[in-house]
Amino acid sequence: MPRVFELRDLIEQPLAQSVYFQDFEIVLGDRLARAIWLAREREFQRLDAVSWEALKSEARPYLTLHDPNVRRWQHLIDVLNQARAHNYLVELGCSSVRFVPRGRKETPDLEGTLDTRRVLCEVKTINISAYEADRRNTGQGGYISNSLNEQFLKKLESTLSKAKSQMQVYDAGGNARRIAFLIINFDDSFAEYKADYYSQIDQHLAFKPIEGVDIVFYNQQTAFHVDVSMRSALVINEASWPEIGLE
Repeated sequence: MPRVFELRDLIEQPLAQSVYFQDFEIVLGDRLARAIWLAREREFQRLDAVSWEALKSEARPYLTLHDPNVRRWQHLIDVLNQARAHNYLVELGCSSVRFVPRGRKETPDLEGTLDTRRVLCEVKTINISAYEADRRNTGQGGYISNSLNEQFLKKLESTLSKAKSQMQVYDAGGNARRIAFLIINFDDSFAEYKADYYSQIDQHLAFKPIEGVDIVFYNQQTAFHVDVSMRSALVINEASWPEIGLE
């Protein structure tokens, strides 16, 4: 995993308690953890050299930014998720795909060109609720519903509206194609109800569409995994995790 280890090598004090990749070799002894990181390496390897350096630069400060109470390393994972959107734009046929440098004004995460038309892409990760994060940290029991609550749907609307706004500010001419690329971490950690959730989201977006934005969901591999499709958005179903010993 050369590029994964390049990330680890960015940490100036790797033995400090508040850094990512602590005891990473031990972690990789777990088959599931190793499969997940092999999948990440597969994503990273698809980035061109310039894009990989840009992603590393953005990820670097989060390698030592640990939230011990609720979110742990979620900021870092959110940044690394941008590799998935980059690869999607390439698969879409875009050329000159690049990470947009952060500036004073709001910017999308990525841009490219498709058939001479500018394409913008904002990557958003919707993470577990504060309640679920606290429940996991304290070890308390809880109940997971097969239906998303109104709070989640409002968060989804807000996230998509924010993504649209960022791309509108950056696209002064208003001629670019805008893509909101979403990754969702549901409170249902094993994703037993994933199909139900996406069906509910599909119905919600049909009732309350976000005009002027193409919505793409990245359906991550999970313990109870199922490929899903939607009428109101495109779904990218993650490929199966690599088999251990084959890479």
